[in-house]
Amino acid sequence: MKTLSSTLLLSFAFIAMNAQTPVVKDSLSISASVGFHQKVDFEDYEVKFKKLVSDSRCPKDVMCIRAGEAKVLVSIYKKGDFLQDKEITIHASGYVMEENNLAFNGTDFKIYGMTLKPYPKGTNSIPEQDYILEVVFQPKRL
Repeated sequence: MKTLSSTLLLSFAFIAMNAQTPVVKDSLSISASVGFHQKVDFEDYEVKFKKLVSDSRCPKDVMCIRAGEAKVLVSIYKKGDFLQDKEITIHASGYVMEENNLAFNGTDFKIYGMTLKPYPKGTNSIPEQDYILEVVFQPKRL
């Protein structure tokens, strides 16, 4: 009985550790749009929409088994100096999760990639230069 209880407790702990943390844009968040190969500034930081890695989101007017996702690569700079590249995942469902959408974890704030526009429609491909990434700068809670 003790072994079964221990096994269940460990299983629950493992599941809880793997649970994703949702991100909600609130009134303290600052949102900006950045076009393909462009940068957006926030305080001493810049976020560049460097590359569209993939876009497998299910088009609006198509029936799909899976909603899909888009992956983008962003570059983070501080005072013009390169810090890191980060791949973020934008789910077609609209759910924003810390594990997928966090681009940078600064001292006082976090930077997220929230949405990617335009959303696919039909079987037409979207030219890379038409993509716009919504970037959110969210202050950390005390």
